Amino acid sequence: MTNYIEQHESPRYPHQRLETERLMESVRNDATITDGVMRWHANDNVPPQEVVEFAKHIGLDVDVEKSAQVRTADFAKFAASYRKIKRTPEQESEAAFERRAAFGPGADVVDVISGRRYRT
Repeated sequence: MTNYIEQHESPRYPHQRLETERLMESVRNDATITDGVMRWHANDNVPPQEVVEFAKHIGLDVDVEKSAQVRTADFAKFAASYRKIKRTPEQESEAAFERRAAFGPGADVVDVISGRRYRT
C-alpha cells in the first residue's frame, strides 16, 4: 500500500512528489464526493483506501470510513454477480488456454473470486 500522504509531505521522497501532485489534481477533478463517499467519474468505483485517505488529507470533504464500507459493499455485489456468470464453451476454452500458458500444464488454479478450481 502506497502512503501518498508521507510521499507528499516528506522531503525524503522528492522524486515522488510529482506523482502525488498528479493524484491531488485527479482526486479534485476526476472524482465526485456524495454524502462523504468518493467515486471516480470514469467507472463509478470508490478509490482505494490510500487514495481516499490522501483526499481527506488535502482537505476534501470525504468520509474515509464510509467510503471503505461502500467499497466493501460494492465489491460484494460485484463478486456475487461474477460467481453467477456462465461462460460459453468458447470462453471456457480460451480461459483454459490462458491458464495453461500462465501456470503451465498440470497446475491447480483457483479463481479467488468465484472459488472455482481448475486443473491446467
